[in-house]
Amino acid sequence: MMQPLTNATLWMIQRRLYELLAGGNRKNQAGQDLIEYALIVGFIAVTAAALIPYAATESMRSIYSKIATILVNSTSQT
Repeated sequence: MMQPLTNATLWMIQRRLYELLAGGNRKNQAGQDLIEYALIVGFIAVTAAALIPYAATESMRSIYSKIATILVNSTSQT
């Protein structure tokens, strides 16, 4: 014969169901925040790298130009 379900047994079943339903969802989202932050940081870095040469003053542009010329000349000599 089956034993009747007690309150403790029902509570354990309810807790286990909650762990299976909510706990699994929580595990799937564990790394989601880290990935989102990494994507945001990457977007900011790419945007900054793209905008810095255009937002720089004329003296900074000349420095960038000189560096680019030096790099091009050094690679063409080898």
